[in-house]
Amino acid sequence: MESNSENITTFTDSIVFDTIKDLASRSEIGLAKYNMTMDREDLIASDWVQHAYEEALDMALYLKRLKKDMLAMEEELRAFKTQAMIRSKLADEAVKNSTCTTTNSGTKLVYDFVPKPNEVITGSDDSTVKRAWHF
Repeated sequence: MESNSENITTFTDSIVFDTIKDLASRSEIGLAKYNMTMDREDLIASDWVQHAYEEALDMALYLKRLKKDMLAMEEELRAFKTQAMIRSKLADEAVKNSTCTTTNSGTKLVYDFVPKPNEVITGSDDSTVKRAWHF
């Protein structure tokens, strides 16, 4: 690509600047691949419309695929947020329904509400097993 040092333009909008760089890059790729520029004279208006139409169809396919992927990710995020909200409510409920027992090493909070039954704490005298909430 040739540059003209007399016509320097400064862009404050990074998106515009990046798009101009993309257009210049596409022009260079087209020249290398087809040995032609958009200044070519071998196509008539209907040929240009056909090329643009085919590109638009490809874009529609890309957008449909991206939309499908985004919907799947949004659904996963929604499920994750729902699970987090449920965990938070369960934790709040566990704290409300909890009992405190004091041991020689300090205060230990033992919850009566048990969402994970396989997790247990043995009492300080090893005679009592109490279930606990683990975050």
